[in-house]
Amino acid sequence: MRPSPVGYVLVLATGVAVGAGAVAWKSHSASSAPLAVATDTPPIRAGAGLPAGTSLIADLVERAAPAVVNIDTVTKERRQVIDPFEDFFGGRSPFGTQEFVQKGVGSGFIVDPSGVIVTNNHVVKGATELTVTLNDGRKFAGRVVGRDPSTDVAVVSIAAKNLPTLALGESRTLRVGEWVVAIGSPLGLSKTVTAGIVSALNRDVQINERVSFIQTDAAINPGNSGGPLIDMRGRVIGINTAIAAQAQGIGFAIPADTVRNIVEQLRAKGKVERAWIGVSIGELTPERAQQMFYKSEPGVIVRQVIPQGPAARAGIMEGDVLLEVDGHKLEKPADLIRYLADRRVGDAVTLMVSREGQHKAIKLGLAAMPPEAQAPQAPEQGDEGP
Repeated sequence: MRPSPVGYVLVLATGVAVGAGAVAWKSHSASSAPLAVATDTPPIRAGAGLPAGTSLIADLVERAAPAVVNIDTVTKERRQVIDPFEDFFGGRSPFGTQEFVQKGVGSGFIVDPSGVIVTNNHVVKGATELTVTLNDGRKFAGRVVGRDPSTDVAVVSIAAKNLPTLALGESRTLRVGEWVVAIGSPLGLSKTVTAGIVSALNRDVQINERVSFIQTDAAINPGNSGGPLIDMRGRVIGINTAIAAQAQGIGFAIPADTVRNIVEQLRAKGKVERAWIGVSIGELTPERAQQMFYKSEPGVIVRQVIPQGPAARAGIMEGDVLLEVDGHKLEKPADLIRYLADRRVGDAVTLMVSREGQHKAIKLGLAAMPPEAQAPQAPEQGDEGP
C-alpha cells in the first residue's frame, strides 16, 4: 500500500482475528449475461424526504438487507519456526514448520439469484475456506469465481437458488450530498446498517491507481469491506472498501460503474482483460512544461509509445501532450488510467492531443493490455502506463 499524500492512513475495512480452519480454494470461471444497469428503479417512497427520512431508510433496508451477506474466511499457511536456541547449539532447527491459521470477516452482496456474490478481493485473498451467511441465517460454503487485485473486486458463488438480489446503479450520476446507506458486518456484527451522505467523488486516495473512490460519511468499520453502499432507490452505487484510520466519518467505496465491468468479466472468464492504448505517460510539471516551451492548458505528457500499439498506429508520438479523453480533461496520469479502467477492449476513444502548439483530435480503438503490463509497478518520476 502506498502512503497517502493527504496526511492520513488508510485501512482496508476487513475484520481479522486468529482461529482455526480447513480446505483450499481455487478460481473457477462461469459464463453469465451482462449485469443490468438499474436506471428505472422507483424511489422507496415517492415524495418522502428527510427529516421524515427515518421511515424512508427503514423501508430501503427492508428491501435491500436480504441480499447482503456475511463472509467468514479462514487462511492457513505453513511458516518456518525459528529455534531460539539455534545460535547457542548450532545445527538445523528441530522445530521445522508450523501451521498458522487466521480468521477474517467481511461482507458482500448477491447480484444473481443463483448465488453470485460481489465482494472485495482483499476479503477473500488467500483464503482456504469461505463461509457465506445469508441474512436469514443459512450458511453455505463459498468458492471464488474470480479476483481482480488491480481494482480490489472479487466474485464468489454459493450453491443456492432463488436468492434476493441487489442491482448495480450508475455511480456517474451521483451528486455530493446525496443520502446513502451502508450494510455489512463491521467487527463481525452482521446486518449492521449505517447512513450518511456522499461526501466527495473521484477521490484519489492512492491505495488503487485504477479506481476513483466515492467518499462517504456513512460509518464504515473493519468487516464492512465488500458490502454495498446503497442510494435511496435501493441501488448499489459502490463497494465499501477502506477507511481513514485516524478519522471519523471518512470511508471510501469503489464506484458501481467500475464494479460492473469487472464483475461481468470475472463471471464470464474468471479474470479481467484490461483495455490499453500502449503509452507510458508522465505528469506535466511546470518544470517539464518550461523545458518543452509548452504554454497551453494542463495535460499529461507521452513519455513512450509502445511499437505496434493502438497509440502508435493512430500516430501519437513521444512528447505529445494529451489534454482530454472523450471530452474529459486530463490533469494527471491517473485520470487517463482510471478512465480506461471503465472501458472495454474494442471500445473507441478520442484523445485531444497537443503537438508543437497545434491541437488535434485522434480516435483510436482500445486493445488488450499485454500480461507484462497488467500488474502496475511503482512509477518513475510520476510516469504511469495505460
